[in-house]
Amino acid sequence: MDFAISVIILSYNNFERTTGPCLASLSADPENDHPEIIVIDNGSADDTPARLQQAVAGHANIKLILNSDNRGFAGGNNDGAAIAAGRVLILLNSDTIVPAGALSRLGNLMLTNPDWAMLGPVTNQAGNEQKIFTRETAVTKVLQEGAARCAHSRKDVFRSERLDFFCVGVRREVYRRFGGLDEQFGAGYYEDTDFSLQVKQAGLKMMFTEDVFVYHQAGKGFSRKGQRYVKKLMHANKQKLKRKYGRTVPLLHIRDCNLYVLDCYADLADQMENTLDPDLAYKFANRMELAHSLWPNSPLKKWRYKRSLNRICCRVPSLVS
Repeated sequence: MDFAISVIILSYNNFERTTGPCLASLSADPENDHPEIIVIDNGSADDTPARLQQAVAGHANIKLILNSDNRGFAGGNNDGAAIAAGRVLILLNSDTIVPAGALSRLGNLMLTNPDWAMLGPVTNQAGNEQKIFTRETAVTKVLQEGAARCAHSRKDVFRSERLDFFCVGVRREVYRRFGGLDEQFGAGYYEDTDFSLQVKQAGLKMMFTEDVFVYHQAGKGFSRKGQRYVKKLMHANKQKLKRKYGRTVPLLHIRDCNLYVLDCYADLADQMENTLDPDLAYKFANRMELAHSLWPNSPLKKWRYKRSLNRICCRVPSLVS
C-alpha cells in the first residue's frame, strides 16, 4: 500500500495504561484509516505482546513488530522507521492520547510545507515551548482544555530549536539522513535533543503548531522503574550529550522556551499595531499563566525572570488585561 504518513508507536509493558489507550484513540478517529501505523514492542515481559496482537488484528494499515529484547527508545523507533513507507514519519509515544483529526492535521502540514524538516504539536506535558498551561488533571478535562486552546490557534506556527519527541513529524529523508536516533542513549532521554541539534546544525527548519494538541501522560514508560532510576538515566544521557557536543551544549529551560513564545506573540501584536485580537489575547493569557507557574527559586533568577515578563507585557498593552 502507498502511504504518505507512517505513525510509529513504541510499546513496552503496561498495555492497559499506555499503548492500549493510545491505539484506542487512533482507532476512534475516522481519519486514521489512511496512515500506516507501525507498532514496535520492545520485548515486553507481561501480556502486552498478546494484547497487541489482538488489538491490531483485522487492521490492514497496522504492522506489528515484536522485538525479543528491549532496543530502547532510539532502537525501537529506528526499527519502525526502517520499514516505514510514508514520506512523513510521526513518532508517537505510547503514553499519549490523540484527539480526532490531530495526526492528519500534523501530517498534512508537513506534506504541504516541504521546507519543514520536523513539526510538533502543543501538549500538556513537555520540556520546551510545546507545553501549554492546563489546570485539570483528568484526561478528558485536559483534552477539553487542549481543544479550546486549538480553537484559538489562528493557525500560528513557530520555529523551535528543539522538539520533544512525545509526538513529532519528521520527513523520512531527514530521519535517514542523520541515521535515525542515536542508539547510544539506550532506554531513553536526550535522543530527541540530540536529533534536534543535528537538524539545527544542518540549518533545517523545526516547527511547532498551536493548531494541534496531543495529550501526554509523561514518564509512564519508566513509571515502574522508580524516580531514582529515571534520574540516574537522565544524568547519564545528559553526560553523553555533552561529550558529543561539548560542555556548552545549549539546553534551554522551559521558562526560557515559554518566554520565547510570549515574545513571538508580542511580534504578532506589533504587526497588528496592538489592536485587540481575542484569540491572541487568549493565548497570551494562557502562556502567562504557565509563566507564573514556573517561577525560579533563586532570588537573582526571580529578579531576571520578572524583568523579562515585565518587558514583554510592556510591549503588548492590548494583550494585558
